[in-house]
Amino acid sequence: MSKIFQIILFCISTLSAQESELPFTAGEQLEYRIHYGLLEAGKAKLIVQIKNDDFQFIANGKSTGLFKLFFKVKDRYESVVDKKCLCPIYFYRDVQEGKYKKKEAVFFNYTLQQAETTRDTIALPKNTQDLLSAFYYVRAQNYDSLKVGDKIHLEVFLDDEFMSSQLYYLGKDTIKTKFGWMPSTLWSPELETGRVFEDNYGMKIWLSDDENKIPLRIESKVLVGSIKMDLIKHKGLIEPLNQMKKQRK
Repeated sequence: MSKIFQIILFCISTLSAQESELPFTAGEQLEYRIHYGLLEAGKAKLIVQIKNDDFQFIANGKSTGLFKLFFKVKDRYESVVDKKCLCPIYFYRDVQEGKYKKKEAVFFNYTLQQAETTRDTIALPKNTQDLLSAFYYVRAQNYDSLKVGDKIHLEVFLDDEFMSSQLYYLGKDTIKTKFGWMPSTLWSPELETGRVFEDNYGMKIWLSDDENKIPLRIESKVLVGSIKMDLIKHKGLIEPLNQMKKQRK
């Protein structure tokens, strides 16, 4: 399930954001159903709240249904970020997957320009994000000037290192969701192979084409099979989702 979370959260851009223009606010909650092939594998929930006048992002995931019978999962991710620049201050994850367990805490020290983990100290690259804060940071960007095929450089902290990638903008799309036909923007990250994903361009991400910019669907081929995640519940959005009566032609 942590690999599934890596899929939903592996996004980041290099632009800056202003609090007044943010597409989310405290109280937002997003819930997703995750399928591994035809099998329902789990659910994920993302929460935005305030902690000491900073944003606190929380992501919880668990296995469900038949998947839970042979592989029990319970994961929790937390990220505290500065409200103005969306720069991560603290990142924590507690992963329990079958017999495997891992806890990790990271402090981002901008004075010394280093990430201080439970095991190591690593130099910070520019536009630093953690695995969870990156998900919200990319939503805060202005995509109006992008053209199909444009790419954005990505940097995100994961497993005691920073991973570089490219996020490609594939243009506008319309998809059928639980909430009806939804206009969206389509993205595909170039990802590191050999860890989770089957090939470099095996993932597609649909963000709502409105002021919320929330992920509506994520599909990805992995080393064995495929994963699909769909939005099933939401509340606390800054505006109602831009639902269409029929498919965009």
